[in-house]
Amino acid sequence: MIQIATSWLLLLPVMFGIGWLASRWDLRLENRMDERERMRQQRSTFKGLSLLLNEQPDQAIETLVKIAQLDPETVELHFSLGNLFRRRGETERAIRVHQHLANRDDLKPRDRDHAAYELGRDFLRAGLLDRAEASLNRVGDGKYAVPAKESLLEMYQVERDWSKAIIAASELESLQGKSHRTEIAQFHCELAQDALRRKDLSGAEQSIQRALQAVPNHARGLILQGDYLMAMERPAQAIQAWSVVADSHPAYMHLLADRWMQAHSDLGKELEGLERLCALLKTQATGELLDIVHKQVMKIRGPEAANVMLSEVMQHSPSLGALSKLAETRLALEESSANPERLSELQSILKLLRQRTTSLARYTCGNCGFRARRFYWQCPGCNNWEAYSPRRSEGVAPSGPSM
Repeated sequence: MIQIATSWLLLLPVMFGIGWLASRWDLRLENRMDERERMRQQRSTFKGLSLLLNEQPDQAIETLVKIAQLDPETVELHFSLGNLFRRRGETERAIRVHQHLANRDDLKPRDRDHAAYELGRDFLRAGLLDRAEASLNRVGDGKYAVPAKESLLEMYQVERDWSKAIIAASELESLQGKSHRTEIAQFHCELAQDALRRKDLSGAEQSIQRALQAVPNHARGLILQGDYLMAMERPAQAIQAWSVVADSHPAYMHLLADRWMQAHSDLGKELEGLERLCALLKTQATGELLDIVHKQVMKIRGPEAANVMLSEVMQHSPSLGALSKLAETRLALEESSANPERLSELQSILKLLRQRTTSLARYTCGNCGFRARRFYWQCPGCNNWEAYSPRRSEGVAPSGPSM
C-alpha cells in the first residue's frame, strides 16, 4: 500500500507538468488564432482605406461595415464610418452609427462627447435643428466643447434666434479666451431692428444700449440709435447720434443719408444737413453717398449747383459713377436749350455710362470675395459679420478733361 501511494505521489508532478504544457499549447493556439484575426482585420482595414484613396467609396463603405460588424468595439472605426456616410449625404446611416455610439454605456466620457457632437452635426445636415440642438448641448467641457458651441452658434444664426446666439457667443468667449464682441453687438442690433419693425420702442432701446455696451461707438448701433430717436420724434437727438457716425465711421453715412436729411428737414435745417454731406464727399465721394447727395443738391439747389459739386468731385475723386452723375446733370442743364445734337450726344453718353456703372457697382466681402449690389452687415457668402467694405466699387473714370 505504501508503495502504491508513493507511486501516485511521484506521478502528480508529471500530471501537473502535462496539464501545464497542454494549457500553454491551447494558449498559443488561441494567440495564433487572435493574431490571424487581427491580421485579417488589418488587411480589411487597409483594403478599405485603399478603396477610399482610389475614390471607390461604395466598396470602401462595404468593407468597413464588415469590419465594424466583426468587431463592434472599434469606436474610432465607427466614427470614421459615420463621418463617411455624412460626407456622402447618407445622413440617416450616419445618424444610426453615431446614435449607436452615443447610447453605449461603456464609452469613455471623451468618446461620449465625440458621439454627441457628431450626432448633432448629422442632425444639422438633415435639417433636424431641434434634435441637433439637444445633441450638441449634451457635449461636455472637454475637447469637443468649442466645436459644439461653434455649431450651435452657426445654427442659431441660420434660425435667426439672436437671443440664443448671444448666449452661445458669450460661452464661446469663456471657452476660447477669444473676443466675440463684434458678433454679439450685431446680434443685439438684429434684435433692435426687429423691435423697431414691430414698433416695440422699449425693446429696441434696450437692445441698442446692449450693442453699444458690447462695442462702444458701434457703427450699426449708432445708426439704429438714430432710427429709434426718430421713431420717438426726437430728430435733434437723432442727428447727434448720427453725427458720431459721420465723425467716426464716415464710410457708413450712405446707409443713413436720406434719414439724415429727413431729420434736418423736420427741424427746418435742410441746408445745414446738406452742407455736412457735401463736406463728406471730400473723402467719401464714391458709391451711394454720392448718389444721395446729388439727388438732394438737384432738389434743393438745382442743376447748376449740382454741376459745380460734381466738377469738384471729378477733380479729387474721379470715378465712373461721378462721371455718370455729371452727364445726367449736364443733360438737365441742356434740356432747356434748342440744340438737339448736343442733347442726343449727352443722352448717348449717359446711357453708356449707366450701363457700365450698373454692371460694375458692387459691394465686396473682404473675407470670401462675394459681391452684391446691396450692402450687408453679414456676408451671404461666408456668413462673417462686418466683412463687407462699406465702399461700393464702381471703377475709376478715365483720365482727361471732365465734361
